[in-house]
Amino acid sequence: MTRPGTTRRVHFLLPGATTRPVGGYKVVYEYANALAEQGVDVTIWHSQIFNAPGVGLRRALRRLRLAAGWAVRVRSTSGQYAGPTWFTLDSRIRVRSGALMPRMPLGRGDLVIATAVQTFRSAAQQARRAGAISLGLIQHFETWASPAQAIRSDWARVDERIVIAPWLADECAAAGLSSVLLPNALDASSFPPGSPLPDRRKEVLSLLSPHEYKRPDVVTEALEEIVRRRPDITVRAFGQDPQMPIASDSISYSPNPSPDQLRGLYAATRVYLCGSDAEGWHLPPAEATLCGAAVVSTDIGGVRASMADDALYVPAGDAVGLAELAIRVVDAPEEAQLRVERARRRLLETTYEGNASRLLQIASDVKARKFSVIGDPS
Repeated sequence: MTRPGTTRRVHFLLPGATTRPVGGYKVVYEYANALAEQGVDVTIWHSQIFNAPGVGLRRALRRLRLAAGWAVRVRSTSGQYAGPTWFTLDSRIRVRSGALMPRMPLGRGDLVIATAVQTFRSAAQQARRAGAISLGLIQHFETWASPAQAIRSDWARVDERIVIAPWLADECAAAGLSSVLLPNALDASSFPPGSPLPDRRKEVLSLLSPHEYKRPDVVTEALEEIVRRRPDITVRAFGQDPQMPIASDSISYSPNPSPDQLRGLYAATRVYLCGSDAEGWHLPPAEATLCGAAVVSTDIGGVRASMADDALYVPAGDAVGLAELAIRVVDAPEEAQLRVERARRRLLETTYEGNASRLLQIASDVKARKFSVIGDPS
């Protein structure tokens, strides 16, 4: 049950619902489940209107097209939505999905949580009109969705910002904004450890995504370089797309794996390789670690946030360096096993139950500051 004086109702704003796993959505759903378990009334609002990138008139026109397309496809106008098929939400959580801007039935002191940068303006405006609290859950610096200055302006609209990684706290500070760090958590039961590294086959696994910042070119080059130098090492990749972003005869590819299949991939490999230029708090390296794989990566804040010093790093863009590190780990599994065990212990210290409690406390602190002059709205 919620404690006296804590937030009674929480509303999450998200872009349109997806039929495939999305890391940022998963984090929101985990928070929703943890809050519902603590007795909080939770509603998740999905809207296609938030899928339109850009600013100004261009974004407005894109939003109109998205809304029109959704209206043609939708089978009812009730706003009811069963929820994601790839994630199990607590049955107490209400989920709404539509084409237009959500109109949340807010009360004074309720909590509205913006997620993607496109949701910040609506979250802040609706919360302000209702006397509610607005928080922003910042998981990336989303320049693919909005220009940098517009991102900072939208971040400033909410009452407080929650960041999942230190580098995002730095971005907030550089914009003159406060923030609270809440690193992501992982469910240990979803990622059980596999066999010790010395008992695993000589294999390297990576994510291949068409998004430019995830550098499919670097990942492909690194995996092909491993095979060129060491034909005895198997290289595998997975991704949401039916086909690999860059064709390669050297790489075994698993398209859109189910959660069970993904766990199997993590638990079988010795090395997980990340070649991204930027990530928020990168989930796959941490998930692979919980399943017992060692991590090699480009040296970026989003992997440092999850892996700290328990991975081996090269500068961003260094495909050959990644290949060399991966081969080194394959050949020295006992040394890597120590890093894996240390990282697993550290990662499991953070839980969504604890994070949900901290989130409610953050909301309570913001509420106290916001209404210190006009009185408690509850």
